[in-house]
Amino acid sequence: MQVLARARALAATPVLADVPAPALVALAVRTTARTIGRGQTVSTRRDSSDHVLVVATGELESHGVRHRPGAIVGALVAFAAPAVTATAIDEAVVLEVAVDDFLDVLAEHAVATSALARTLVAGIRQGER
Repeated sequence: MQVLARARALAATPVLADVPAPALVALAVRTTARTIGRGQTVSTRRDSSDHVLVVATGELESHGVRHRPGAIVGALVAFAAPAVTATAIDEAVVLEVAVDDFLDVLAEHAVATSALARTLVAGIRQGER
């Protein structure tokens, strides 16, 4: 997946939608795109480091919650929550965003921090983890 396609996938998330394009491109450069086959699992912990996962294509499921394109899986991992494992419902492409990079975006762009807070509150109201 090319850098601009990764930046578009990041912009499709409600949390990052209002972050300026140059910042999203800079973040996209630091992401890794992974293809997850149907029935395979992916974790927010890989190679002894934590990541936030952005669903670019396909669909994942974790703890009974479906995550479609634009969803962020494991946002709480950025705040010392345990790792999250998700299973691909069909073939999916996820972007792995290092927690430090995710936190940098939140620190530099209050609009993303506010959007994340709204997303987490909505998840709590729906009983998500």
